[in-house]
Amino acid sequence: MRSGIRRKAGFLAAAGLLEYVLQLGVPVILVRYLTTQEFGDYRLMWLVAQTALILFPLFLPQSLFYFLPRAAPGTRPKLVGNTFASLFALGGLSILFLLGLMPVLPSSIAGLQRHSPLVQIFVGTWILASILDVLPTADGRAEWGARATIGFAIVRTATLAGTAVASGDVEWLLVMMCGLAMLRVGLAVFYALFAAQERGLGFDGQLARMQLKYSLPFAMASGFFALRAQADQWVVAANFPSSAFALISIASAVTLLGNLTRTPLGNALLPNFSSLVGEGNVDGARKLVSKANLLLGCTLPPLYGLLIATADELVELIYTREYLGAVPLMQIYSLGGIATVFGAGHLLWAFGFGRQAATIGAISLLLSIALSILGLQLFGLAGAVAGSIGSLVLWEWWSLTVAAKALGTSIAKLIPMDQTWKVAFVVAVGVLVAHTVSSELVTPVFLRLVARSSAFMTTVLLGFVLTKVDYSVISLVRGASEEAP
Repeated sequence: MRSGIRRKAGFLAAAGLLEYVLQLGVPVILVRYLTTQEFGDYRLMWLVAQTALILFPLFLPQSLFYFLPRAAPGTRPKLVGNTFASLFALGGLSILFLLGLMPVLPSSIAGLQRHSPLVQIFVGTWILASILDVLPTADGRAEWGARATIGFAIVRTATLAGTAVASGDVEWLLVMMCGLAMLRVGLAVFYALFAAQERGLGFDGQLARMQLKYSLPFAMASGFFALRAQADQWVVAANFPSSAFALISIASAVTLLGNLTRTPLGNALLPNFSSLVGEGNVDGARKLVSKANLLLGCTLPPLYGLLIATADELVELIYTREYLGAVPLMQIYSLGGIATVFGAGHLLWAFGFGRQAATIGAISLLLSIALSILGLQLFGLAGAVAGSIGSLVLWEWWSLTVAAKALGTSIAKLIPMDQTWKVAFVVAVGVLVAHTVSSELVTPVFLRLVARSSAFMTTVLLGFVLTKVDYSVISLVRGASEEAP
């Protein structure tokens, strides 16, 4: 089982890494062929789409992680068909909602009205297409999902980059994005009809009510959490023009780095974790979480540390010097990523703690908004980001406490504390060495990036050897290999 999780997580992580790299490639083109305002409009449109994905799907795609592993023979097509039908209706509702509401939103968002109805059509179709992110993996076909992710990422990058170069017009970008969203829907339908474990689509009203009853509390909880993560961006969008919003949207892209590891690992782990919890095998579930946290604790902090050390060069190289104001914001987001490496919010799904998560999520959202507004007034854009990160830290550590209690253990047993402190110290030293070594360099931006990256990675690798952190990683890999059939 664990070797299967390792294989699935590897496929999904590789797909996510390629998708992330390709996503970075799109702004490299767009910032050079669009004006600052047009690029800001493009990022604002994605903020609207991501917010709609929080509010409208009602957690129904993610609920498949719970229902499909437990499904009786013959019910899988009905569960999938129920989800498709619900998302189709909810996507249509989002289109009507945006058509009516967009003119009264904050001025920078209301400015997207000049791109209607393309924005609304894209958002509604993207909601329906969101099932592709979950369906293959929840159905036990993670490899198929990884291939679909890679293929779509390549097509999307080529399409958007080519459109930007050929037209230099954000309107044509929106047209292409609508087409890409429809392609994702087609891929999801193809999987359900021709590649799923039980092929076909059905509908069952009673099952649909069960899915909705399960998903609604988690929709509220995850919605509060995700909106909390976006609170700083909405605060900035409501108070600054789209060109300023472009800075915070660029900086927030570093949160994808954590998702590259956490989301594939979580998606690969959840079906097995859910099955173990359902069977009452708490000890097996606890071991899965402990090993996953060891992997996260040894990989994510060095990656975030590398971002902190090289933020100046990365922003200048990828987005040009015009967007260097995003550097301190990116570093704050990276610090927040380190502080929430062991977040356990996704584990609450398997325990059915939807109501508790919704309550704490609502409190976290209100706190995030308040802290972001206060931080904005006191420290500008950096203060808004710091306020949002503070509420995120509180949420993730609460989730970890609840998960530990449900598993009958303590946080200290789920987190490799000895290794965590060693990794944190080594990463801090690596950042300091990288800045010291390259602080006096007067060279082209690419050479500065190479110098800082090399200094940081050399320090971290040497630190891992001296503190024997590398033994833990090697032990984890060997243990997984020995458990393979």
